[in-house]
Amino acid sequence: MFARITRYEGGAPENVEEALRVKKNVLPTEPGQTEGMRGAIFFADRSSGTILTMSLWEDEDALKASEESAAKLRGEVAGEGETATVEQYEVAQFSISQP
Repeated sequence: MFARITRYEGGAPENVEEALRVKKNVLPTEPGQTEGMRGAIFFADRSSGTILTMSLWEDEDALKASEESAAKLRGEVAGEGETATVEQYEVAQFSISQP
């Protein structure tokens, strides 16, 4: 599994809810919407206005194949004053605690 992490910085803290809404509505957040995508997680630092998105991909080929459309979407969802930086990683371990 592979992950793309995008960090949006520079947005106004008071606009975090709106920024999250825009990013959630534009980005493919459900598995199956994009070939090879397995999920997405959104993180917010409400005091700074920073938002992180993490998309999970079944393999490196799926991650790479999505890069062109992901770059386009980043441009569409970046708010006024926001910059977006992107990092890609292999997921070394993934576990979910069961209740």
